[in-house]
Amino acid sequence: MWFFRPSPPPINLGAELTVELHNHVLPGLDDGARSMEEAVQMIFFWAEMGYQKVITTPHIGATFRPSPHQIEETYSRLCQCLHEQEIPIFLTAAAEYLLEAELKADLTALRAFGPKRHLLIEFGFWVLPPRWQELTFALQSAGYTIVIAHPERYEFATRELLRRWYEQGFYLQLNLLSLVGYYGKAALQRAEYLLEKGWVHFVGSDMHSPSQIAPLRKALQHKTLRRRFSTFLNPSLL
Repeated sequence: MWFFRPSPPPINLGAELTVELHNHVLPGLDDGARSMEEAVQMIFFWAEMGYQKVITTPHIGATFRPSPHQIEETYSRLCQCLHEQEIPIFLTAAAEYLLEAELKADLTALRAFGPKRHLLIEFGFWVLPPRWQELTFALQSAGYTIVIAHPERYEFATRELLRRWYEQGFYLQLNLLSLVGYYGKAALQRAEYLLEKGWVHFVGSDMHSPSQIAPLRKALQHKTLRRRFSTFLNPSLL
């Protein structure tokens, strides 16, 4: 078993965000944490930064399709580890869905979060799916509130498309790592544009491993991000 001694940071940079809502911390389910030890390290970072809650979001779609049983069993084991190590953070389990036709197979069984049944969805990075409007409409008609994961990372996401998504009522979730150039210059520019326009509803880490902790610390200090803290809806998910 592992034990991490708390060492309070100079500033609790996550305290104003309160809730972390996009990550791949459940070990062994996708391309995220590879072990329970890595998962605990990742969650300890959020607790250290002042977060109170972590909504876990394993990939579902294409390469990764963990079953409901696998998600629940891994989630329960991770909760038990946090309890044993007395890490003060609340954990829940949702998912990040690839927008694809299979989502319509059972619209009642999708893992949403928050009082508005927020559903985190992602697209392929290079091409917007031809039926994306039909699929998002089906999800909305089923009572879900669409949250588009990391819109700044999509190569096809023009400023006009970003504006269209925002005006259509989709919630936009920015990846913190984009703000330090982790995904390249284009993603950084789109991220800063979204912040300046005030079109970001949620921010999340999209953390896949403890190796990303250092750049995430840096990202949380981004000046424009900090000016916008009061506008983000993360605390509404507590």
